[in-house]
Amino acid sequence: MPAFVAPLVGFALGALLAWFSAVAAHRPGALRAAEPRLSPDPSGRPLALVTLFAVLVFAPVCAYFLVFAPDWSFAYLVDTRRIPSAIDLLLLLLDAASVPAGFAAVQAFVATAGAGPAAQRSVRALALLAGAPLSIALIAVIALSRRLALDGTYRQVEGDFGVHPVAGGPLGYALLWMYTLLAAGFAVTVSALLRREPGGAPKTEPHRGARPRAVPSEPAPAAAPPRPASEHPPRRLGLGKGGRPNRPG
Repeated sequence: MPAFVAPLVGFALGALLAWFSAVAAHRPGALRAAEPRLSPDPSGRPLALVTLFAVLVFAPVCAYFLVFAPDWSFAYLVDTRRIPSAIDLLLLLLDAASVPAGFAAVQAFVATAGAGPAAQRSVRALALLAGAPLSIALIAVIALSRRLALDGTYRQVEGDFGVHPVAGGPLGYALLWMYTLLAAGFAVTVSALLRREPGGAPKTEPHRGARPRAVPSEPAPAAAPPRPASEHPPRRLGLGKGGRPNRPG
């Protein structure tokens, strides 16, 4: 990404992320633009997600071109060998800070603009704080499109020798790969913002009450087993063994 438009693009991406955060605050999990609420989240989770996107995705993409294609990054307007390394570091810090700055600017704009419903205020904030930087960046890229279409060094472009077209070359593939990573990181951040519940609480499954355990009753006392019948038949009075009557002797 050209260094002179990277902060503008980062600011616009932050404004877009603020819009998606507002949609999630109104109707989590649905992409709808009906009366979004751009109230600041007490937990700070949306701002933390946006900052992670800026530090882990957007800033590295900008740093790649400052390191491996510095002359192209400045559209061959200056000889980057004369630029101190501290300037590159400041540009990277500016790129990383531009995304959360755009996110906070949209929230501050909607909070201070009291006229009109929340949906109209958020649309105006998005059009102003995202559309204006993107328009300026697009105009700058179109104006310098001939220089940005060349792959070479500052001396080669100024001397008109040894340059190659960006399309089909290593720089062209690098642009395609880095922009794909940027789009994927942006999509992941938007998905994380939409999955949260209003008020910053993460989306969780509804609590299902556990079924109460049945209290086991006391076991009934075991019945005494019946006494086995005697193996010998009952003896009658006056009868001897074998069932014969006793005779007196």
